[in-house]
Amino acid sequence: MSQRSVMIKDESEFDFPHLPPFPKNVSIAPLLRVKLSKLLSGDQAEIDRLFKASRELGFFYLDVRGESAGEELVGYARGLFGEGKKIFDLPVEEKVTYDLGSRGSHFGYKGYGAGTVDASGTKDRNEFYNYSS
Repeated sequence: MSQRSVMIKDESEFDFPHLPPFPKNVSIAPLLRVKLSKLLSGDQAEIDRLFKASRELGFFYLDVRGESAGEELVGYARGLFGEGKKIFDLPVEEKVTYDLGSRGSHFGYKGYGAGTVDASGTKDRNEFYNYSS
């Protein structure tokens, strides 16, 4: 990993004020917060929480704040978002040349409406580009 570090601001940088509040009548899954700093220091209780969350829930929130390795990971993630923006800013005509369906692959571009979301044939509203390195 590079020596470049990106400071993580407070949690409000991850808020989405332009979205409506989450509905109260929708059930939610529990989300355990596991601290990277405690894992790296060998904290057995935190290791046990990680194992339990992985085994019973299948997911967890990894809190990387206050840990240089975590801040570096966030920096890499921000860089990936920048690369993703470049891809999605391309004209549709360019993106469809990498259409994963026509290439018989799991890697490439999938545009809006390429799939359906229900039995009445409603087109999906998602777009993605799947790649691996």
